[in-house]
Amino acid sequence: MERKSLLADNAMTTLETMLDFLGITETDDSTKNNIERLINAASSYIETMTNRKFALREYTETHFPTGYQELCLKQYPIREVMSVEDTRYHQELDPDSYSFADTGDIGVLFSDAGWELRGYRSGLANDLTKLNRCLKVKYRAGYILPKDATEEHPADLPYDLQYIVWQMVQQQWNLANNGANGLAAFSISDVSWTFDHALSEQVQAVINQYMRWT
Repeated sequence: MERKSLLADNAMTTLETMLDFLGITETDDSTKNNIERLINAASSYIETMTNRKFALREYTETHFPTGYQELCLKQYPIREVMSVEDTRYHQELDPDSYSFADTGDIGVLFSDAGWELRGYRSGLANDLTKLNRCLKVKYRAGYILPKDATEEHPADLPYDLQYIVWQMVQQQWNLANNGANGLAAFSISDVSWTFDHALSEQVQAVINQYMRWT
C-alpha cells in the first residue's frame, strides 16, 4: 500500500530534500511520517512567528482607506490583484488607478491619488470620527513552495527560509534520536551531554527578516 504524504499545505520543504539534508538514504514509512510532522511543525512555527503565510494563495481582505497613497495588504509578495471594490458604492476601482509594481514585495498597493478616507462625521466640527472599512481587495500573494513546484512554475521560496526549516527539523530530529526530547542536559559518570533547545541566532535572524510588522 502506497504511503500517504502527511505534508501540510504550508510545508516549506519536501520530504526528499529533508532526507537528503539529514543524510538518510534508506528509511521506513514511520521515519518518513515523523520527518514530515517535523516539517509541518517548523513551517507553522515560522508562519506564527512572522505573522505571515508563505504559500502562493488567493486572499480576500477588507481594509480601511488610509488617507495616504499606500495601502498595506496582509500577505506578500503580491503577485496579482484581481479586484479592488469600494463596497460603500458597490463599485470596482479602475485597475489603472493603483499599482504594486514597485511595492508588491512588501505588500503595499500604491495609488497616486491616495486611498481617500471614508466614514461618518459627527460633532460641531463635523469631524470624520468613524472610518468605513469599505475597500475589499481580492489578490494572490506568496511564494511557490517546493512541494507545489512544476517545470513550468518552479519554486521561488527564498533559500534562507528553506534552510532554517532544514535546521529546525535537523535539530529536533537529532534530539529525538538521542532520546533527549524534553531534556536540557544529563550526566553519566564523567560524561556530560548538553542539548540546545533554543533556536540558533541564524534561525532567529531569518525569522526577524521576514516578520510582518503592520
